[in-house]
Amino acid sequence: MTDLKGTHIEKHRIASYMVDGKRMLTPTLMFNLLQEVAVNHADELGVGWDYLHRFNQFWALSRMDVEILRMPKWQEEVNIITWPKKNSYLMQPRDYQIKTQDGQFLVRSTSNWVILDAEGRPQQLSAYENNLGVVEGLHALETPASRLRSGMPCENPEFKQVVYSNVDMNRHANNSAYVTWVMDSFDNEFHDQHTLAFLSINYLQQTRADDCYAVVKQETAPNDFLCSIYSEKDLVEVCRVRTVWKDR
Repeated sequence: MTDLKGTHIEKHRIASYMVDGKRMLTPTLMFNLLQEVAVNHADELGVGWDYLHRFNQFWALSRMDVEILRMPKWQEEVNIITWPKKNSYLMQPRDYQIKTQDGQFLVRSTSNWVILDAEGRPQQLSAYENNLGVVEGLHALETPASRLRSGMPCENPEFKQVVYSNVDMNRHANNSAYVTWVMDSFDNEFHDQHTLAFLSINYLQQTRADDCYAVVKQETAPNDFLCSIYSEKDLVEVCRVRTVWKDR
């Protein structure tokens, strides 16, 4: 539903398949939920997947910052709120909040989206100006989604295949797949001893089902990691991710 301020709100119950061993929502499934409410809102505004597909175009996530105060818990019902903000020539910002039923903030996020054509070229947003539903002056996070610095060189990488479960309906690796790859680069002991407090992600290039990837990780400060994801094709950096953790 859309409230009077133009934000789109959905209620979601955290199911058992969405949580980890601590019975908390996983970062991957959190990204899936945020992506889903964005897709639903774009459909409601008339600029969703079906409409853009007529012109061989689609929305693609470019950057996203996520501040996690507390992950939603198993069986908890939460409200996920999203809204588009004032856009630039090619970039459409979109913010998110996840709240408890009594209004407690759990997650705050800001993101940048672009419309791409079938060849991956960004498209002007002016053609869709009347359908973008911009909400003025409302921010989940005050600063725009971060532009992360260049990652580490890809030395002695261990490449893995992009598998069936990673691929979305545009035949690219889903946005959340990159989050999964980064989360899986930390071992179980690390996850047992830490909780994720902040995640920033920059998508640089599309990754397809016939590709292979490698995650290169560096701790730049205590509990602060910069990860680069490389494609085996020409060792191109396709994604940068910063994660900040709290000790449990």
